[in-house]
Amino acid sequence: MTEPRDARPRTAGIVTRLIAAVIDVVLVVALLGLGYLGTAFVLFTMDITNFAFPQVGWWFTTSGFLGIAFVYLVAGWSVTGRTVGNVLMGLRVVRVSGRPMHFAQILLRALTCVVFPVGLFWVVLSPRRMSLQDAVLRTKVIYTDG
Repeated sequence: MTEPRDARPRTAGIVTRLIAAVIDVVLVVALLGLGYLGTAFVLFTMDITNFAFPQVGWWFTTSGFLGIAFVYLVAGWSVTGRTVGNVLMGLRVVRVSGRPMHFAQILLRALTCVVFPVGLFWVVLSPRRMSLQDAVLRTKVIYTDG
């Protein structure tokens, strides 16, 4: 019987991580849209005869997207170390030691991922497949069984 070469989980590459990130962005946009529709519904029920869909400025939409994305990432990583995109792609975010992230790491990683998402592309240049967020916060994204 042969022993596995390396029992450590593999670090995820750019393609898998990018697909997971796109799935997460689509979900955040959907949540933002549901919030808008919910607001419109409440306004509709308050004054049916004079109803008009609310006009939303770019500042409100942008800040809403960033806020929802931050809360979404913190919630996913706090509960399971995974977002919906991570679950679908078989990924988990952990410390470099392989243990779950500290809450401070989760908050900082969510903030840096929302504010500086292009840091993900450092994975392409990194021999250890680390994004800039991973390198700074001592985390990694690994493939997982469940």
